[in-house]
Order: sequence, then structure tokens, then C-alpha cells
Amino acid sequence: MTETQNLADYAVVFHGNDNVATALVDVPPGRYECVRDDRRTTLCVPDLIPAGFKLALSDIGRGERIYKYGYVIGLATMNIEVGRCVHVHNMSSVV
Repeated sequence: MTETQNLADYAVVFHGNDNVATALVDVPPGRYECVRDDRRTTLCVPDLIPAGFKLALSDIGRGERIYKYGYVIGLATMNIEVGRCVHVHNMSSVV
């Protein structure tokens, strides 16, 4: 069984309402614990998330808002599963 790692060692969540985290370094596939506003969640990252890219902290449905810094930065152009990379291939900017 894979050990659960602390997501904060790899990525930052800027605001408690954000549904994405930003990778500070490459995030390797694995299990991660994320703590936001005293809420603990465990998520599985199935594929490498490159540094600087975003990863979904929860499932984001097609057409739903993507929050970073507590603000809407885009809309999902397809369903995005928790732990998946969020970038121009699956979101459109509203900024």
C-alpha cells in the first residue's frame, strides 16, 4: 500500500474556497492528504502534475467554476476528476 503524503509539501492552496491547488514542484502520482479550513481530505493523484500546473482538489463538472485565490479563474470544459491536472486542455479562462 502506498504511503499518504502531505500535499502541502508539493502544492499550495491559496484560499479555503479554492477547488484547485498549484504545484510548487512536480507532484508524483500517489495518495495525498490535504487540509483546508480544518477539513482533511485524502486524494489520489493518478498522473504526474508538473510544477506550476493546477490539480483538482475535488471533482469539477463540465461548466463548473474553477476557483484559485478565492476567485473564479475559469470554467471546466469537461468533467475533471479529483487529483487530475487542471490546465488549458480542460478549462477556459474567464479572466
